Amino acid sequence: MEKDFGSLNLNSNEVTYTYKGETYHLSSHPYGPCLYLESGNELHCTLQNAYTTEQIVKAFAAGKTIKTLYGKDYDKEFDEAGFCKVLAAALESGRDCMDFFYAAQLAKKGFH
Repeated sequence: MEKDFGSLNLNSNEVTYTYKGETYHLSSHPYGPCLYLESGNELHCTLQNAYTTEQIVKAFAAGKTIKTLYGKDYDKEFDEAGFCKVLAAALESGRDCMDFFYAAQLAKKGFH
């Protein structure tokens, strides 16, 4: 049985990620770019060198992947399920800030 890494809800006005019964609002800043995972008034994690919510919606709503030019030890493109696994790894790490591709390495290695 495959582990549940959550799911994205893609809406042009809002992107959310649901994991372990909690829904996180995703927002972004184009410089870096940084992706923020928030619930209520709490910022849970900032992912640096990530993707903007516009890039996420554009790719996944069309059934495509998002690609990167970075990295050697992790995937160079992510489908929606792989992206969710990276978000889960970031949340499970307990860190409040990390590089997206470090989270991708954690996801690839597996986490508990």
